[in-house]
Amino acid sequence: MWALPYYTPTSRSLGLEMLAPCCGVPRFLLVLLGPMLFAAGWAAAESQATLHELEKEPAYWDAQARATLGAALRLRPRDHQARNLILFLGDGMGVSTVSAARILRGQMEGGSGEETMLAMDTFPYVALSKTYSVDKQVADSASTATAYHCGVKANAKTLGLNANAVAYECNTTFGNEVYSVLRRAKAQGKSVGIVTTTRVQHASPAASYAHSVSRSWYSDSDLPESAIEQGCVDIAAQLVTNVDIDVILGGGRMYMTPRGTLDPEYPTSNSRKGDRNDKRNLIDVWLNAEPNKRSRYVWNKREFDEINIKTTDRLMGLFEPKDMKFEVFRNSTRDPSIVEMTEKAIQILSKNPNGYFLFVEDEWRIDHGHHDSVAKLALTETVMFDRAIQRAAQLTRESDTLTVVTADHSHVFTFGGNTPRGNPIFGLAPKNADDGMPFTSILYANGPGYIHVNGSRENITMVDYNDDEYMQQAAVPLDAETHGGEDVAIYAKGPMAHLFHGVKEQNYIAHVMAYAACLEPYRTCPRTPTHSSSPAVKSPSNLLFFLLWTSSAPERDLRELRSDFWYNKGRQALFTAMNVQPNIKKAKNMILFIGDGMGVPTVTAARMLKGQLGGRTGEEADLVMDTFPHLALSKTYNVDKQMPDSAGTATAYQCGVKANYGTLGVNAATPRYNCNATFGNEVTSVLHRAKKAGKSVGIVTTTRVQHASPGASYAHIANRGWYADSDLSPEAVAGGCRDIAHQLVYNTEIDVILGGGRQYMYPKTMQDPEYPTSRGSREDGRNLILEWVKDKTNVKYVWEKSEFDSVNPSHTDFLMGLFEPKDCRYELDRDPKMDPSLTEMTEKAIQILSKNPKGFFLFVEDNGRIDHAHHGGMAKRALYETVEFDQAIGRAAELTSELDTLTVVSADHSHVFAFGGDSPRGNPVLGVSSLLAEDKKHFTTAVYGNGPGYQIANGTRPDVNETISSDKDYRQQAAVPLDSETHGIDDVAIYAKGPMSHLFHGVQEQSYIAHVLAYAACIEPYDDCNLPNHAGSIHPSLQLLLLAASLFSLCSF
Repeated sequence: MWALPYYTPTSRSLGLEMLAPCCGVPRFLLVLLGPMLFAAGWAAAESQATLHELEKEPAYWDAQARATLGAALRLRPRDHQARNLILFLGDGMGVSTVSAARILRGQMEGGSGEETMLAMDTFPYVALSKTYSVDKQVADSASTATAYHCGVKANAKTLGLNANAVAYECNTTFGNEVYSVLRRAKAQGKSVGIVTTTRVQHASPAASYAHSVSRSWYSDSDLPESAIEQGCVDIAAQLVTNVDIDVILGGGRMYMTPRGTLDPEYPTSNSRKGDRNDKRNLIDVWLNAEPNKRSRYVWNKREFDEINIKTTDRLMGLFEPKDMKFEVFRNSTRDPSIVEMTEKAIQILSKNPNGYFLFVEDEWRIDHGHHDSVAKLALTETVMFDRAIQRAAQLTRESDTLTVVTADHSHVFTFGGNTPRGNPIFGLAPKNADDGMPFTSILYANGPGYIHVNGSRENITMVDYNDDEYMQQAAVPLDAETHGGEDVAIYAKGPMAHLFHGVKEQNYIAHVMAYAACLEPYRTCPRTPTHSSSPAVKSPSNLLFFLLWTSSAPERDLRELRSDFWYNKGRQALFTAMNVQPNIKKAKNMILFIGDGMGVPTVTAARMLKGQLGGRTGEEADLVMDTFPHLALSKTYNVDKQMPDSAGTATAYQCGVKANYGTLGVNAATPRYNCNATFGNEVTSVLHRAKKAGKSVGIVTTTRVQHASPGASYAHIANRGWYADSDLSPEAVAGGCRDIAHQLVYNTEIDVILGGGRQYMYPKTMQDPEYPTSRGSREDGRNLILEWVKDKTNVKYVWEKSEFDSVNPSHTDFLMGLFEPKDCRYELDRDPKMDPSLTEMTEKAIQILSKNPKGFFLFVEDNGRIDHAHHGGMAKRALYETVEFDQAIGRAAELTSELDTLTVVSADHSHVFAFGGDSPRGNPVLGVSSLLAEDKKHFTTAVYGNGPGYQIANGTRPDVNETISSDKDYRQQAAVPLDSETHGIDDVAIYAKGPMSHLFHGVQEQSYIAHVLAYAACIEPYDDCNLPNHAGSIHPSLQLLLLAASLFSLCSF
């Protein structure tokens, strides 16, 4: 049942039947070597140019997807105890940073970059983490560290304390301490260590051992007198007294020695002398703490290299007075790298037969790089961090080591700009901005890169933007760029790694690590393999709590201040994860929701907006898509573009083949606008294959139905803009190419078509029924609506809401509804008397399509309007569209069963949209930051990297207030002036539930989506998948009620 058919020259594949020869690469060799090429990566090709030629062949993407699908089918959860735990923390490493670092690493190794896989990309399980703290919408590194180390969300600036502790108030420390996984691991006999490229007293490692109301109380000289009187202890002292940490590597030696102690590396520097007022040498305290163990202290690379791991039980290495140097500036003869420190730590810790816990943090330097708006420093650090992850993988076994990679928060870092494939990651966008000056593809929403000269942004024509310390431009002037508020990724492998799934609160990380290693409070976890997909839950009280918890009041209250609130929330999420069973039945129905432009920042901001519209603070809310159990990340580049468009991406997720920018339903051998190259290079969509298999099919969109996203499901065309015959170029007409509207009617019989775009269906002589001054676009005199209706039974065409409402699904087999001449209106502008909502259209489509006993395929896209709003720099419109999109997802869930319907939610690409600004908890997501910028003016938390929101009035940017920013047409400020804001290049999320949804995992090429859909439904090319049909089933909500009833009966004893 789990085996894939062999990949042979006669195998049918997505697009394989239309192969064309290319560049002297024999077809049979491509077919046979495709899997090996992907196993070896792009380096297997003779050159980068050869790789790009191979990418033009559907067989290349088919082989890649089949290999990935085969690996996903063979993937089995490791449901036994973890001996070792490694937590890699990227301080500030958001999804956009990871995506950019991937490209950088590939370019450093001689590739174009986009196709590269980071070490963390290869981890089989991915989740998203909600990073807010109890008192902040945009969190800091201290509160987030408390969450992922200790399993409890906290207040900003505080370490190892619950939210009853108030920043800087020492007397709120006592009684509010919470304890880390590191401490619990040590208590059970494991060795423990911390490795960081910052000071070892920094917030991220400090939360593993310290309890402090101030993250900046590094030494006793930093404590105010009142804190000393009340008994608070500095972080450095807690480092050597709270927990016996076996390996400590990083910077921060000045906080460990008495005031005035000369630094061994910088003996003439007064600013680097020892800092302690209590005259204690904490290095000596640590060395003498375990007299029966062989302890060593080093402060330079030579001493570090001389350490004999066989004769060393404990090691402290402090290589700088404060933070270690950026990787770009590191002296390799004096300071070890993060890779070398990680290797040494593992070698020492792994001698313990009980196992170990290791915390590794490189990202404080990434974080610093972003705060300084110096992307080269941040991304170079990320690449080195990934190499440390890779080295750890070489030194450990996945069978007994749970390795988790995540970030504490993101940054307002964006990259886009219509860049071609292989564009240098620190390079320029190919076209100048509207002010006639060039701009880099990387930009910040705020930060010190805001530099204006004579009332205009800096002209970088003569600037070395490849310099190690070049500051990328920013939209808002701040002395330090701020954190971002969006979700960050969790990558995991090893025992119990499968428990990382979906969208989770950040404190969940500590609970999974503790459970995986059978640490307190999860001492009763499975200790040996159970050979099942997930461990059994033995405690009915946990289940009872879960059921009671989900019925509790939704609004945030003072419960968040208590540790038990977060402990119980973590237990609830863990219970849910342990009971997620893969549904390996065949999918009867498939629904693909695509958010055009819905990147991770958009999803997170929309979640907050949804919560705030419901009267809550917003951060703790859940979108419907957040509740989907399976999650992956998708790489969105086109074959010829680093920054993709909606056409090339739609071909990928609809047809399983990556394509060129601007082309639909054809492989990458078709250049844009080249009509003649269309023929023989067509690729086939899941929609077409579903129809061929006897299923009903439909498309629903709030844009024109001829738009790129739905268009790839039925059309094959060299230019996404050829909506009607009047849009075709003379060469295309002469070459026999057909417009998209024509193909909508004649390529595949689509049962339900709902959206806009009626003007492309009418002749130019025909008046629009709603707007009498508007006419059709067609020059051929044809009325394609009448042609679609012809010869169909039980068919309806509607163009306004009352007609739509009158459609009886029971008596309707075919429905076309075109409610606007072009795109449907934004949700904020929609007239509910004239146009149905996306939710209403989705509902009607499902009701009609679900009558088919063989099932259906439905494509739903709201985000053409999200995309349009982002292009216009209007965040309010974009986020309201996303909220409506999520409501449609929720309605679809109510109308279908997860047991036989595979539902997938994803995006085609992201946008250069970011939100941050040190905003407090509950700050209106579209509101004004609590900070003032360096120009003493206000700014919104939501900002764009580029776009039409760039404004200069009287030589400076305009001020903004809540009244201005709340207008639906307000354009958020941008760093670079463009008439249309550009797409982003960062990965987007895939959310999935239903049959075979567990095949969505890890980091995937976007073309993988189509293959999973086809495999799950056993349609071509996977019609021999042999998946069993699902027998009669109970709707999940009814199942939950029955489970609750039985549980209450059990607990009555």
